[in-house]
Formats: sequence, structure tokens, C-alpha cells
Amino acid sequence: MRIALLAEFGARSIYGCLSKRMRDAELRQVIVEFHEEESQIIAKVQRLLALCGARSVPSRSRRRAFMSWVLALSSRGRADSLALRSCHDAELTVARWYSEYARYLGQVGARAEARTCEELAQTKIRHARILEAWMSRRA
Repeated sequence: MRIALLAEFGARSIYGCLSKRMRDAELRQVIVEFHEEESQIIAKVQRLLALCGARSVPSRSRRRAFMSWVLALSSRGRADSLALRSCHDAELTVARWYSEYARYLGQVGARAEARTCEELAQTKIRHARILEAWMSRRA
């Protein structure tokens, strides 16, 4: 689950960068909302890691922040579809991870933690669907 947390740091960072670069006001608002949700997701994942006995729970990832900044910087104008596609793919990947975590936690009897992971997976799927709609709209 630690790698999912690192991915969430990257998501929060890229959405923060993109929210400043998007020209479309409606898309910018969607990205701002995603950025805000990512902070809540990070807090949930950090709590989950602590509940599962993680020795150290990261509070940030400089490497993910830097790479997000580079991706956002390289995605100007019509090239912003590259950043949206990357975010879409990452959301789907992390959703699969959370679904697997939920399945495992359910099997070992950690029902509350499994429900939290399932909620996180649903949030990531919702993000991916919204991004997919924006990508098809911009095509």
C-alpha cells in the first residue's frame, strides 16, 4: 500500500500543477476538485498504513512532485492531453491496486480497512471516468 501512497502524492502534485496551467475554466475546476480530494485520499491511506502496522508512513515524495511538475510543464496547449492521459491511466492503475487491497484485507478479516480501500477504488474509478470524458471531448 506504500506504493499507492506514493502514487497519491504524485496525483496530488500533478493536479496541483495542472490546475494552474489549464485554459479551459470548467476543466480547471475539475482538476482543482481532484487536487482537493487527493489530500483527503492521502490522509486515508496514511491512516490505513498506520493501522496495518507500517513502521514509517511517508508524508511526501519529492521525486513524484518533481516528475509531476515536468509532466505538467511539457503539457502546454493541445499537448495537455498527454497529461490527462497519464492521469487517467494512473487513476485506473491505482483503482486496481485498491481493489486488490480490499480483497486481501477482507480475506484476513480487516473489514473496515477493506471497505476503506473499496471506497478509495471507487473514487479513483470516478476520477478516471471524468478524465476519460474530458479526453474524448477534447479529441
